[in-house]
Amino acid sequence: MKDVSNVLETHLNNTKQFMSCDLYDIRLKSGVSYYYADTDKDVAYGGKVYRVDGPIITRTQIKTSSKVSVDKLTLTIHSAPNDTIGGVPIMTVAHNGGFDGATVRLIRVFFGDGGTVIGGLNLFQGQAEVKSGGGLTLQLEVKSVVQKLNTEWPNRRYYPQCPYTLYDKECGVNIRDFRKRVVVTQVPDHNTVVININHDNGFYTAGGIEWVSGALVGQTTQVMKDDGSRIYFITPSEAQPSVGDEAYIYPGCDKTPATCKAKFNNFSRNRATPYVPLKETVR
Repeated sequence: MKDVSNVLETHLNNTKQFMSCDLYDIRLKSGVSYYYADTDKDVAYGGKVYRVDGPIITRTQIKTSSKVSVDKLTLTIHSAPNDTIGGVPIMTVAHNGGFDGATVRLIRVFFGDGGTVIGGLNLFQGQAEVKSGGGLTLQLEVKSVVQKLNTEWPNRRYYPQCPYTLYDKECGVNIRDFRKRVVVTQVPDHNTVVININHDNGFYTAGGIEWVSGALVGQTTQVMKDDGSRIYFITPSEAQPSVGDEAYIYPGCDKTPATCKAKFNNFSRNRATPYVPLKETVR
């Protein structure tokens, strides 16, 4: 069942010819959103402006089913060299993994006389992954959020370390309380940057960096270790950060009760069972 406003419902029931277009809301894993429309002028809807001066986006058909199934939508993005995300060409962002884990929302809006927007209909939403790409054409496969139902059962496990993922719903730690916006001040090596804040050694080890500008915009880089303001990546990317690039950095967790208590003040939600042996040690 799709929810629409009373005005749009009346329009659809009483009009034989419709003028409409698709809107694409692409939200990267870093939280930065981009809005595109497949029409000949910018469209203002829901407090956002969907631009036409961007890549050409086409899509496959979608269907509605009464059964529980993981629906898919394939987007084909035709970009020009000047179509960028955060100043970086779209194909470069895709190559760096910037679209991995992105959320895509497809909206169909309907126009009345004079080109005014009457209302919109949310057609599809899901998580994207790069299906293929080459030249100036990129394909994203968007899977319905129903895929999250494919989880192991029972979901309770007992391990010496906490089974929760840091910053998820079960863990309960809000990443916004711990992440900081930083600027790269030096790039000493291909997998090393120096940032403009100082902190205790090891505070950001096993954490991550979400790039919001520069050649790595949209990509999340895992932190191998940190030494003061010097950050080391686990693996270097083909594209490299530059001095002046901005990012959000957040700490990691070794999932032990001591770290949970001292670093995140979250011991009440820790589910580590350090006195339960692993199955390999049971005789």
